Amino acid sequence: MNLANQATGNVLKIFLVIGMILGGIVVLTNFFYAYFYEVYLLIFWVDQAVSISNSVIWFITCIIYLIWIYKVHTDLRILNPDYPITPLGSIARIIIPFYNLYGLWNIFSTMSRYFKEHNKTFNIGNRLELIIPFYYILFLGTEILNRSIVASEVPNIHIFVISFILDLILIVIFFLMVKNILKALPIIQSELTEVNQNNQSINS
Repeated sequence: MNLANQATGNVLKIFLVIGMILGGIVVLTNFFYAYFYEVYLLIFWVDQAVSISNSVIWFITCIIYLIWIYKVHTDLRILNPDYPITPLGSIARIIIPFYNLYGLWNIFSTMSRYFKEHNKTFNIGNRLELIIPFYYILFLGTEILNRSIVASEVPNIHIFVISFILDLILIVIFFLMVKNILKALPIIQSELTEVNQNNQSINS
């Protein structure tokens, strides 16, 4: 059986890499905007083009992410019918306001525990467990920071630059999470297939 999430996950990784590249350029251009405005005027067109491209890429990435997380949980329920989060439940945990404050943590911490139940993915589960707090704190922190910047008539220029840096770090951390999840699921599938084949051999 082919895992449903793998192809979508690989596309998601590509978009995240593009997002990291564009995010890095945005950090650089806004650094010049904040501290070397004369230089920024020379690369103003680059900043505008990259900012628009980054917004489009981020929108597409969010759509792919929702499709991917749905497929991940479809695969998890096939691998383990008792897995506690359904595909629709995973989407609800992400898109429902306020509930997603708990839901995001719940999705990835549940996956981490499940990976740690299998010998071959125990280390991946540990890595995911270590990454989750950084992802969660940065996710909340960037949301609060970006909202405060939008609400402020004259935003602090240093906070403005920091917000772009934190956004970039968040994408990098999320990329690492996606990479580990994509790596773990085929290993679990292979392990379960091997166990089933051994059981069949014993029974026959």
